[in-house]
Amino acid sequence: MESKESKSLERRLHPHHATVTLKIDVRQMNKDGTLDHYVMGNSALSKYGMSTKAQICITGPTEADCIRTLKEKLERLNG
Repeated sequence: MESKESKSLERRLHPHHATVTLKIDVRQMNKDGTLDHYVMGNSALSKYGMSTKAQICITGPTEADCIRTLKEKLERLNG
């Protein structure tokens, strides 16, 4: 019978998928640097081909590759 550790190791070697769901708030910036209370909705954003939600999907051949790629993409998003 396989141990939990060997099953876990085998699982890590299978392809993995990560989904990140983002909520997007676009607001006017006031002259003093504060943000307006009004958040642009889907109808206002649609003229730019956007909505208030986005999704990033990452697939990797192993658990480690999937997480490494996800981490790199998130770090690039953060600038």
